Amino acid sequence: MLARATEDEKESQLSRSADFRQRHQEEAHAAMTALQKAARAGDNVFAVLMDAARVCSLQQITEAFFEVRRPVPA
Repeated sequence: MLARATEDEKESQLSRSADFRQRHQEEAHAAMTALQKAARAGDNVFAVLMDAARVCSLQQITEAFFEVRRPVPA
């Protein structure tokens, strides 16, 4: 069964997400920078990702990874 959110539920979630991002703005920036640095270096990103998940939204983490451009080996 597929359940759809009501408009009130959608607005509530958007509001909570915006509040979370605002409260963790500085920490999130540092966490995403660390995540990108680890990804660019080819390091294991698991520990850094777990730290980022505490202060970043899934969207922020996804965007941070998309910004990483690792060269494709020849």
